[in-house]
Amino acid sequence: MKRFFLVLFFLILSIGIFMGILEYSKEQKSIEGATVEKIRTVRVYTDFPIDVLSRVGEKFREETGISVEFVSVDDKTLFGRNDNDGSAPDLYITSLENLDYLKRNKNLAIYSSPVTDVTLNLFKDQDCYWYGVWIDPFVFVANKDFIQKYPLFSYNWTSVLTNNTFDISLTDFFSSDMSGDLLMMLIEHFGQKEAFSLLNMSKAHIVQYGRYLSTPSRLVGMGKCDIGISNYNEAIRTQREKIPVTIFYPTDGTGWYLYGVGLSRKSKDSDDAKKFIDWLCEPKKYKKIMEDNNYHYIYLNDEDAKPDKNGTELTYWDLQKKYSDEGKKEILDYWMENIRFGRK
Repeated sequence: MKRFFLVLFFLILSIGIFMGILEYSKEQKSIEGATVEKIRTVRVYTDFPIDVLSRVGEKFREETGISVEFVSVDDKTLFGRNDNDGSAPDLYITSLENLDYLKRNKNLAIYSSPVTDVTLNLFKDQDCYWYGVWIDPFVFVANKDFIQKYPLFSYNWTSVLTNNTFDISLTDFFSSDMSGDLLMMLIEHFGQKEAFSLLNMSKAHIVQYGRYLSTPSRLVGMGKCDIGISNYNEAIRTQREKIPVTIFYPTDGTGWYLYGVGLSRKSKDSDDAKKFIDWLCEPKKYKKIMEDNNYHYIYLNDEDAKPDKNGTELTYWDLQKKYSDEGKKEILDYWMENIRFGRK
């Protein structure tokens, strides 16, 4: 009889221990599941500076609970990486040229929403593979002495490039991708013959071809030339350094460099990635973060855009920007040999 109760006791004890272990296991799985639910991350490949993007991503996390992991990549990684190692991105943030390349190579997925739909057609892919977020247009920068001497000057491309009564500074088209892009935009907008004619006439009053995009606006501020042809971002940076320059928008429109976002075809968290795309397309949520960190762009879908000192609104050339590497090299070589160092 004692043996029977002893066996029964151990049986009940074993069942109790088993049930306890089972319940504990369920609780652990529940905790792990809750943890997984909390940790939601969007992975972004980008060649844009990580410092400011990380702050933008933190703002997004605060508002949505979704973290953003930015991975800095070069062109080789951006285009050539095989993402079968489990580290494929959810999004790409890069230039228009790179986004088009990613689209052609089937790295992007289609996405559209009421938020992205209001982006101007000029600054988005017509098949909804990518959307422009920030525009860096080319502008004119003048100093106080020039403005006082020529108060009625018309700030258009022909006047600036061909009027040799004052000195100008222009970026060297070989100095960066963005600088080279300006030459290609001039060719596309004016036509090759007219663009090269304007650039050839500009030689007579160019005091320096800037190696850096910041050089033209800085030379203007230092009084070493009268007008600089600069990108908007560097012109605003010059002003923020208390260098006395005034920005004028070209009255005949201008070329532009675009940074945009595209959804990866291999995204593992596409719903969260789509939320980040829509969030980026609403700049009021993070514009101040960008500006406080000295990055200044024209934000698409921004209602706060203002005209320049003369009341001129920013208008953009209608560009396709389909420039092949071979075509670019041919144009740049011609400019270098026949205009930059040419005798004519």
